[in-house]
Amino acid sequence: MPGSTSSAEPLRWGILGTGGIVRRWLPGFRATGERLVAVGSRDTARASAAAAELGAERGTTYEQLLAADDVDVLYNALPNGLHAEWSIRAAEAGKHVLCEKPLAATEAECEAMVAAAERHRVHLVEAFMYRYHPRWEVVHRLITEGQIGQVRLVRATFGYLLGADRAGDVRLQPGLGGGAAQDVGCYAVNLVRWLLGEPSAVDGVAIDRRGVGVDTHAAAVLTYPDGVLAEVACSFDAPLGQSVEIVGERGQIEVPFAFLPRGEPELRIGDQIERFPIVDQYELEVLAIRRLVREGVPSLTPGSDAIGTQRVIAQWRS
Repeated sequence: MPGSTSSAEPLRWGILGTGGIVRRWLPGFRATGERLVAVGSRDTARASAAAAELGAERGTTYEQLLAADDVDVLYNALPNGLHAEWSIRAAEAGKHVLCEKPLAATEAECEAMVAAAERHRVHLVEAFMYRYHPRWEVVHRLITEGQIGQVRLVRATFGYLLGADRAGDVRLQPGLGGGAAQDVGCYAVNLVRWLLGEPSAVDGVAIDRRGVGVDTHAAAVLTYPDGVLAEVACSFDAPLGQSVEIVGERGQIEVPFAFLPRGEPELRIGDQIERFPIVDQYELEVLAIRRLVREGVPSLTPGSDAIGTQRVIAQWRS
């Protein structure tokens, strides 16, 4: 497996795609000292322009990026519907992959990606960057230690207004794995599964309010054998914000701006407020990839975990 050198040595990265998420991810990446070798695009002129803008050493086609001997890891920032094809091809080329969430648009695609990574002995990681924020480590510890008693209910919400002027947005294209459940609902599902495990039943509603072929407003209830419930909601049609509430027998935990913190992150435990330093969770995500590749430290968000998330989303939208 690639990555037998010193754990402190930076990895050499390539980026598949030039979309907006790359610009959100890049400042954290730069802070790690990792090396950005190349940016790939279907259009060579666009690739060269993106490389100049993003500070990569060169722009390439996707195929050239896969074939590059000086790239260890690929960040797959393509639209959802292209994640499976290009992540599998990257694994076949011997590259580790950090793939944007959701890992793929279906359970079967996730399984194929995981199998390819295992077959070619490379790492596949789903880019749920929020999991690397120290605030969530504290939340998980509080629950595990029983600080609020047995959990009875989890509420997780993530939604925003996707303007009418964004009619051509990839999030609204069924052929590219669009929809609110895949774009932001996946955060809620990932979180609930991390805290509670796999549900015994999923009852949901997914509404295509714009007539574009994908859900734009959706909610679901996940039921667990011991009577624990989780409520998840997402939207492109309403500014739901991003919040998580975990209710136990003896108290509750609230996580405002749960997935994309704003300002000084807070954690509300009953009447108490715990504040955390401002950190870049994308930076922490990239550093975790380095530890995974160089030292074998397990990922918090392995690609294999995405299979269960897509199973829930499929039941939710059915």
